[in-house]
Formats: sequence, C-alpha cells, structure tokens
Amino acid sequence: MLLKIAATIILLHGLIHLFGVITFWKIGLHEHYSTKVLGGAMDIGEKGVYVLGFVWLVATIAFTIAAYGMFTDQDWWQTGLFAAATYSLVLTVLAWKDAIFGTLINLSILVALLLT
Repeated sequence: MLLKIAATIILLHGLIHLFGVITFWKIGLHEHYSTKVLGGAMDIGEKGVYVLGFVWLVATIAFTIAAYGMFTDQDWWQTGLFAAATYSLVLTVLAWKDAIFGTLINLSILVALLLT
C-alpha cells in the first residue's frame, strides 16, 4: 500500500513537469516565459525554448513510467525512478528560478533510492 501511495506522489511530481511544457510552448503561464536558462545567464532563443519544452515533456513521461513500475511493483521501478529523477534534476538546474522546489524533491527521491 505504501508503494502505491509513493507511486501516486511520483506521478504527481511528473505531471508538474507539464508546467514547463505549457510555459516553454507558450500554451499558458506567459508571465514565466523566457528564452533564457541557467538563471538568465544563457539565451537559447525561440527554437531552443521549444526544444526545452519537449525535454520537459520527456520528464513527465519518464516519471509516469516510473510511477507505473512502482504501482505494479515491477523489478525495474527503482532504476526507472533514479533515471527520471536524475534527468529532472538537470532540468531544474536549467530553470533554477522557477524549479527550486523540484530540485529539492528530485534530491529527496535520489537520496531515498540510494538509502534503500
């Protein structure tokens, strides 16, 4: 039961990555839109931001797959979750100002996995 609750939390964390997609693809949240990453230190342009939106979508999919693995108690779920959290951690560095809490969540996931 505890694993299923954790899987639901992981799924929600993954779905939060859709905010990146929404922002970078200018679907909504325009007040957060910027072509700059790394705290404003690097401008990747309009095309780069579109690609970055896709990269955030991949993170959503990775966490969804990991949550499925957890929910169904697959042998690979820990490896999948480790990969998803590591991938997401890199993304949160790119969007540091808006994703600081995501960084903390990803670090918590990684520490928990390393301690089990």
